[in-house]
Amino acid sequence: MKMKKTKPVTSTGRKVAIESRYTFSIGDTKNILRSSLESAGILEADKVIEKNESAIIDLTKEIVETKHEVKSIRVLLERRTSKFEGLTEYDEHFIKTFARQAAISLAEALTKKAVAPAGPMVTVYISADGELYREPKSQYTFRMENSSGRMKLVMALMTSRKYIPTKTLIDLTDLSSIKSVQSAVQAIKRMVHKKLKVSEFIVGWQDSGYRINPNVILKKE
Repeated sequence: MKMKKTKPVTSTGRKVAIESRYTFSIGDTKNILRSSLESAGILEADKVIEKNESAIIDLTKEIVETKHEVKSIRVLLERRTSKFEGLTEYDEHFIKTFARQAAISLAEALTKKAVAPAGPMVTVYISADGELYREPKSQYTFRMENSSGRMKLVMALMTSRKYIPTKTLIDLTDLSSIKSVQSAVQAIKRMVHKKLKVSEFIVGWQDSGYRINPNVILKKE
């Protein structure tokens, strides 16, 4: 995900300059890191946060830019926080334990703070024979096999405006794993963007689940 180019933000409560659909701040990162440090047994968590203010600003930007799933955030945290002043004396096992807990909290927070991307509403239609299109149909259309896992994924997402857990989507489609759902989501998004000129047709992440973009009205013919 690309971020807007702005001057660095250094004040504690300021929002990191990111795409408008995220309202995740440096303060959010600090609160989650502080809570995770305290849970891991660090008695002076506030001092660790204070001493690493600049590093946490950079870390917040990286968290927003990385994949919003526990594994990716955990790897990032392990790499960055192991160099934090006040944590360098702790062993690898401690850092991994702390990072795992913080990554889960960060992934959940990112999901809760996701809002609909700004932009006009667009209506996309699905025909009985698997054609996806928007008006003018002569310009914006493509077809998917009705029996394919990708079409079943779109139809499953159409049943709810809320995020549907990835494991639930596996049960509702012919897709065999979390990875295959993720791959199908990306393939559908690419095709819809290319053929219908609709960006972010599906929103969400592997850990939070997926849904049709709230700015898209998806209708069956």
